[in-house]
Amino acid sequence: MKILNPKFEISAVKKSQYPKSNLPEIVLVGKSNVGKSSFINIMINRKSLARTSSEPRKNTSN
Repeated sequence: MKILNPKFEISAVKKSQYPKSNLPEIVLVGKSNVGKSSFINIMINRKSLARTSSEPRKNTSN
Protein backbone atom coordinates (compact mmCIF):
# COMPACT_ATOMS: atom_id res chain seq x y z
CA MET A 1 0.00 0.00 0.00
CA LYS A 2 1.31 3.44 -0.90
CA ILE A 3 0.05 6.33 1.23
CA LEU A 4 0.10 9.49 -0.88
CA ASN A 5 -1.63 12.31 1.00
CA PRO A 6 -2.11 11.44 4.68
CA LYS A 7 -4.07 13.91 6.79
CA PHE A 8 -5.69 14.00 10.19
CA GLU A 9 -9.47 13.74 9.76
CA ILE A 10 -11.03 13.67 13.23
CA SER A 11 -10.61 12.39 16.73
CA ALA A 12 -13.92 10.55 17.12
CA VAL A 13 -15.22 9.41 20.49
CA LYS A 14 -18.53 7.97 19.33
CA LYS A 15 -19.72 6.08 16.25
CA SER A 16 -21.80 8.99 14.93
CA GLN A 17 -18.56 11.01 14.56
CA TYR A 18 -16.74 8.43 12.40
CA PRO A 19 -15.88 9.78 8.95
CA LYS A 20 -17.82 8.38 6.00
CA SER A 21 -15.33 6.87 3.56
CA ASN A 22 -14.79 3.91 1.26
CA LEU A 23 -11.02 4.05 1.73
CA PRO A 24 -9.15 1.18 3.42
CA GLU A 25 -8.63 1.50 7.17
CA ILE A 26 -5.80 0.30 9.38
CA VAL A 27 -6.26 -0.29 13.10
CA LEU A 28 -3.41 -0.11 15.61
CA VAL A 29 -4.01 -1.43 19.10
CA GLY A 30 -1.63 -1.31 22.02
CA LYS A 31 -1.01 0.02 25.48
CA SER A 32 0.34 3.48 26.15
CA ASN A 33 3.96 4.15 25.21
CA VAL A 34 4.41 1.21 22.84
CA GLY A 35 5.21 3.33 19.77
CA LYS A 36 1.90 3.50 17.87
CA SER A 37 2.33 7.18 16.99
CA SER A 38 5.97 6.70 16.00
CA PHE A 39 4.95 3.77 13.79
CA ILE A 40 2.33 5.90 12.02
CA ASN A 41 4.85 8.68 11.39
CA ILE A 42 7.42 6.21 10.00
CA MET A 43 4.87 4.54 7.71
CA ILE A 44 3.80 7.86 6.16
CA ASN A 45 7.31 9.31 6.10
CA ARG A 46 6.46 12.35 8.22
CA LYS A 47 7.69 13.51 11.60
CA SER A 48 4.57 14.89 13.18
CA LEU A 49 1.22 13.77 11.74
CA ALA A 50 0.74 11.58 14.81
CA ARG A 51 1.77 13.34 18.02
CA THR A 52 4.69 11.86 19.93
CA SER A 53 6.49 12.79 23.13
CA SER A 54 9.56 11.66 25.00
CA GLU A 55 7.47 11.59 28.19
CA PRO A 56 5.18 8.54 28.61
CA ARG A 57 1.42 9.10 28.25
CA LYS A 58 1.91 12.70 27.08
CA ASN A 59 1.27 12.39 23.33
CA THR A 60 -2.41 13.32 23.64
CA SER A 61 -3.94 16.61 24.70
CA ASN A 62 -3.09 16.14 28.43
